[in-house]
Amino acid sequence: MMSLVLKRHTLIANKLLVALSGVSRQTKRDNTYYYEQHAMGIAKNFLNIKWTKSLIKQVLAYMAKCDSQGRIALMSEEELAATIDCSVRTVQNNNKALEEHDIIQWDRLWGEYIQVSFVGYLENFLDLHKKDQDDVPADAATSIESVLDKYHSKSGYTSISDEVIYELLKVENINMLRIALRALYAYESEVNVKRDTEALLSYTEVKNVLPSYIGYKAAIKKMVNRLTSIFHVNVLEKDDCVKALFEEKQPRKSTIEKIKDGFILSFNLVGPFNSKRQKQLEKVQAERLFEGFKSFFKQFGDYSIKRTDIHALVHEFGLDMMERTIDSSKSFIKELFLHEDPSSLRKLVHEMESNLFMYMKKIANGYYQAKINAL
Repeated sequence: MMSLVLKRHTLIANKLLVALSGVSRQTKRDNTYYYEQHAMGIAKNFLNIKWTKSLIKQVLAYMAKCDSQGRIALMSEEELAATIDCSVRTVQNNNKALEEHDIIQWDRLWGEYIQVSFVGYLENFLDLHKKDQDDVPADAATSIESVLDKYHSKSGYTSISDEVIYELLKVENINMLRIALRALYAYESEVNVKRDTEALLSYTEVKNVLPSYIGYKAAIKKMVNRLTSIFHVNVLEKDDCVKALFEEKQPRKSTIEKIKDGFILSFNLVGPFNSKRQKQLEKVQAERLFEGFKSFFKQFGDYSIKRTDIHALVHEFGLDMMERTIDSSKSFIKELFLHEDPSSLRKLVHEMESNLFMYMKKIANGYYQAKINAL
């Protein structure tokens, strides 16, 4: 059974990561009361539903498949079930539960194929709110990044690479999955935003999102040590907390509060899994690729493509797929030119000149699907 082909990078609201991981029962911080559900603006329907392992994975898969308006035009229930490791019946029951709680809408097209749309996608799943009604385009954007400046965010959002999503969908223990989602939220907040070198979760922070039967240190340590396919994890206890976080750094007030627990989990994303950093590098490298292709193509014709479309392509398929796409396009043009097939060459050049973005997307999509199915 084939796995679902997911987007290269998925934006997920921090408040959704919090809701899926379990809203913290801790209400007092720094001698003030802090209610996470209110501070993050989590809607009641996301709190009222019982988030099982398969439900969490199904929502993650939908997030990693939907377009910039939160819609999935066509999806196989069988492929989804195989990807999140559950039965088709479970997928169907989950869809009913999500619809009953006004989280998704869905319709059966035929057989195993359905279409899905998130309810209030921008507000509930990306935490994006319109700055001005007149500034927001009515039709679907090429990518959500292209309209981000038209919105403001309350709790922020996290960009997650497809490698990380696939690893999350493999996690077999729901409490491991909850910790991983919490760690991703902490990483966005502390590393990507505050520029710390690692994300830190204290024993209190972890314990208060887990069921009471699993919230003891030995069990937590065992679970996080099984997340090494996603994170570099260090467990700091007692004196280690003080030495690592006081002597080597200048901790902020929030870090000092965590140290008091005497048990801290330190997370760093493995290798290229930092989606935000990866996207920045991909933008620059993709622009260079297209500059090189334009120099090659000018002997046959002239095309135009927006920088935002270049970024959308590389973010959707990855730099390696774009390199293959451009190389194969060059080879195809050369082959037609050398074999003196002017009719086919003119047709190809015209297709590229008319809409290079759609041409490249069609070719890259084929390579990307083959790559995912080979995993």
